[in-house]
Amino acid sequence: MTHKTPDQQIRQDAADWIVRLHADYVSEQDKAAFCLWLEEDPRHASLFERVSDSWDLIAGVAKPVPEFVAPISLPTKSAFNTSKLRRRALLPLLVAGVGGLMLSYPRTSVASRVLKTGTGQTLTHTQSNGIEWRLDTDTILLLNEKTMTSRLLRGQICLNCPEAASLKLMVGNLEATIQKAGRFDASLTESACELLALVGQFSIQKSDALPTARVITQGERVTLAQNNTLITDKPDIRDRASWTQGYLVFHDRSVLDISKNINRYSNKKIKILSKDIEKKKMNGVYYISQNKEFLEMLSTLLKIQVHETEHEYLLYAV
Repeated sequence: MTHKTPDQQIRQDAADWIVRLHADYVSEQDKAAFCLWLEEDPRHASLFERVSDSWDLIAGVAKPVPEFVAPISLPTKSAFNTSKLRRRALLPLLVAGVGGLMLSYPRTSVASRVLKTGTGQTLTHTQSNGIEWRLDTDTILLLNEKTMTSRLLRGQICLNCPEAASLKLMVGNLEATIQKAGRFDASLTESACELLALVGQFSIQKSDALPTARVITQGERVTLAQNNTLITDKPDIRDRASWTQGYLVFHDRSVLDISKNINRYSNKKIKILSKDIEKKKMNGVYYISQNKEFLEMLSTLLKIQVHETEHEYLLYAV
């Protein structure tokens, strides 16, 4: 089974903190816990900055920070720039509040709406202008309908733009600008981020390269892999968007890869106990939430044993 790297886990924790701090009510315990999380590891603040994407997203402050703040102590001098406070040093202050000024993720920040689904859940959100967002399982999307900007923090979404709109969607290090009305699929996983034009057209830029935007037309997919390589191809569109209809289609995929996909939709995970089984390939259709039925088919086709426990489905050789 795949285990998250430390940085991947921190990015996921940072995404969870964004949702938690943007809730309608944030307790003092929540604020204190966030401050402790920031102090645990220097990477926490750094990766939280990247995930939150902008100064305004974590609480843009128009007023100057007072010289004295109690009871929260100011960061050490090493956390200050010679001319101004660094964003990272201010994070605990922004969350804790400065004097009587509440700065815990105000609704005027860039992330005016946080859309989130849990394991096995989906969500459809329609904006007043007709733009529709469909969220797959275990997905977090930051959305500002006023500025027409959005950022996928994890998971998968399907975006339907009935009319041409200058909408920006950020997925990992990729930034897409919708140029023609249509439907677009985007996903962000531990290994890659992808953007696909099901219908319509968008331009794509990479945050650390591509000085000129690359145009992605109907049927094309752009993928940014872990090695920072940008790949463009034309996948089977019907299979790629099948999750919006409640099922997944697999063609010549390994059992390991299939299991990873299915595990996204269930709290009871599939665990493979044999390397030989991991490498086996198959074709099939998985109807979301029908794990038992799919595993029965898997057992019959591949001649393997499936044992169900309270928390897992164990796959092993006969």
